[in-house]
Amino acid sequence: MSAEQPQDPQYRPPQYQHPPEYQPQPNTSGKAVASMVTGIISLVVPFVGIITGPLAVVLAARARSEIRQSGEKGDGLAITGLVTGIIGCVGYGIFVLLLIIGAIAGATAAA
Repeated sequence: MSAEQPQDPQYRPPQYQHPPEYQPQPNTSGKAVASMVTGIISLVVPFVGIITGPLAVVLAARARSEIRQSGEKGDGLAITGLVTGIIGCVGYGIFVLLLIIGAIAGATAAA
């Protein structure tokens, strides 16, 4: 035994741990992103929601089924697109219904 280093029988040199291996994250579904964007557009941009609302609902439904099968990320985005698309469809449906009622009421009042 040397005087410079104590020779402890329990002493072990430090063990270096390897960093965990990189595990790639699953991709986010493009249809889920598209459904969210079109759903938000259906609420924000006037008169475009008549087209983008149903489009958001269809994209969200397809995205959710693909996400379940493939394990991609983006289910929350698809749900957001579904909800905003439904709200856009219902909102514009009410708007069109009120336009029709107003047109009928105006036509009967003028007659």
